[in-house]
Amino acid sequence: MGNLLLLDFDGTITQHDTLNTLTEAPPTPPREPPEGALLPRWKQIVQSYIAAHTRHSASYSPRAAARTTLAEELDYLESVRPVEAASVAQVGEAGLFSFGCGHPCCCALRYGVGYGYDEEGCAGGGGGRQRHGGGDDGEGEGEGEGATTVTVRKGFGEFVRRMGGSEGGWEVAVVSVNWSGEFIRGVVEAGCGQDEGEKEVIETLVSNSIAWPGGYVRGPRELGTEPLVTAGDKLRAMQSLTTARLGEGDKVVYFGDSTTDLACLVAADLGVVMADDAESKLLKTLERIGFDVPHVGDPGREGSKLVWARDFEEVLRSGVMDGRKPRKRYRM
Repeated sequence: MGNLLLLDFDGTITQHDTLNTLTEAPPTPPREPPEGALLPRWKQIVQSYIAAHTRHSASYSPRAAARTTLAEELDYLESVRPVEAASVAQVGEAGLFSFGCGHPCCCALRYGVGYGYDEEGCAGGGGGRQRHGGGDDGEGEGEGEGATTVTVRKGFGEFVRRMGGSEGGWEVAVVSVNWSGEFIRGVVEAGCGQDEGEKEVIETLVSNSIAWPGGYVRGPRELGTEPLVTAGDKLRAMQSLTTARLGEGDKVVYFGDSTTDLACLVAADLGVVMADDAESKLLKTLERIGFDVPHVGDPGREGSKLVWARDFEEVLRSGVMDGRKPRKRYRM
């Protein structure tokens, strides 16, 4: 039992979505998967996904501008489940990860994809991207174009070590719609400068995985192996973790960057939105549905249930994690 610190991965721990880490990089030396070129198949899946989301959003009522409550926005986010599920199934049917050991990180090693980390200037072999699609809620916003390098947000390593250490007292966990827990662990370990054999900084990881040898996406055990694809799925995963770990008086803090994090952010004792600026899509969505989200450096943010920051250095400087008192959570 103890305080729980939950983090999203893509766009939260990392600076940008890692969609194209594997698929956009040319193989080195040149070679192809056993059943044809990887990139054309991937692009076809992405195009199909974006088109399906565009059709769904165009036909959904109420439209975004008319959704002014949390319940309305969560209903919309849950309504995209069939589109997400169909796209996940396409990945398996296309056999994108049906070779090698089945993990995208190992596929990347095989095809010469590398990744790097800006905080320490270190680099490691392997990388892969897992969550498909155009944007943070599927409404056509592509991110991470040409991203063959994974960059973690400033201060991430120090933040996790300080919060998760003996003095910090937080249990650190990741909840992500990413397709590969192995990939997430690799990025986190390198981003924190973790040595081999050292205790893992991320104690709990809830994400999808690639089932080998078929290459199909499999969900986490917290969801009964059903793929984790929606904001509602993330909330159910978070509730599973908090039920098992939190005692009376314990707190949960959630960090996220996209609308798939919306339910978790508002359900936590403190929700921290990671954004490059105040114009991020998630911050605009929260504003539209009636939430005030001050910056962590704003002198008037004291007592706010939701705040935003550009990176983990800002979070540490703000002291927003210091002495957080339990607050009543939203019931979903």
